[in-house]
Amino acid sequence: MKRLDLGCGPNKKEGYTGIDVYPYPCVDVVRDVDGHGLPFDDDSVDEVRACHFLEHCHDLMFVMNEICRVLKPGGRLEAVVPVVEAGTGAFRDPTHVRYFNKDSFLYFTDHPWVYPALGVRPLRLIEQKMGPDDMTVVLEK
Repeated sequence: MKRLDLGCGPNKKEGYTGIDVYPYPCVDVVRDVDGHGLPFDDDSVDEVRACHFLEHCHDLMFVMNEICRVLKPGGRLEAVVPVVEAGTGAFRDPTHVRYFNKDSFLYFTDHPWVYPALGVRPLRLIEQKMGPDDMTVVLEK
């Protein structure tokens, strides 16, 4: 089973391949995913974890398409992002380049809001949980 932890930093989840732009000791692949994509074959990954990573991506559409590309059919993305509904946490960090709310991930599903021109491959929203400062979503290819 191939599982990726995008933007793992110094806290890679056990059993995952850690990918980060910084070469922390636990990072397995040093790479700027936002600029260069994922170095994996199409339909080759079972699970992607993106915990407090997506809010740092300049080209979210590119990154989401890369995640969709490498996920196997039935593969899952678990994303944790700060949300604006939870207060100032989303805005406090100057390295955040985008903000999310409870509806943001609907744009990556087959929801009517999706713009075909975005080129995002639709995912299915499996689960969404709002926490005190952030939101966890699980999407499936």
